[in-house]
Amino acid sequence: MTNPVWRAFVTEQMEVWLDFFRNNHLESYIRMVEQFIRLNPYYVPSVDDVSKDSSNLLRTLLWNESFNESLSEKGMRVWLSSPFLDFIEELRIYRDSYVEINRLIGLFTRHNLWFERVYGYLKRMMAQKYGLI
Repeated sequence: MTNPVWRAFVTEQMEVWLDFFRNNHLESYIRMVEQFIRLNPYYVPSVDDVSKDSSNLLRTLLWNESFNESLSEKGMRVWLSSPFLDFIEELRIYRDSYVEINRLIGLFTRHNLWFERVYGYLKRMMAQKYGLI
């Protein structure tokens, strides 16, 4: 069963992602992200990373402040209790329609443990920001 919050997030972000990948060289972006992962295997995001994030690593792929704020407390709790794999599953719906999304799924799948850990830190930051812990 898919996660309804991830589904809403993917639906809202799809246009942003497609626009970003169509205006930036996709292969270069993926190589840059993979190099960042290799050089920073124990990376821990901070609030500054999400707000400044010059490489768009987190902001473009995993963060949308207006979406976060639109969620009810229950919606936020559902989202925060879900694994990163649910996100990848929601993206799979679009893999045949958009080559960019298929490449993004490949990136997330190859580095699933790294993204799961980073997402865990982002979940904790969201829970603190919205008073859930």
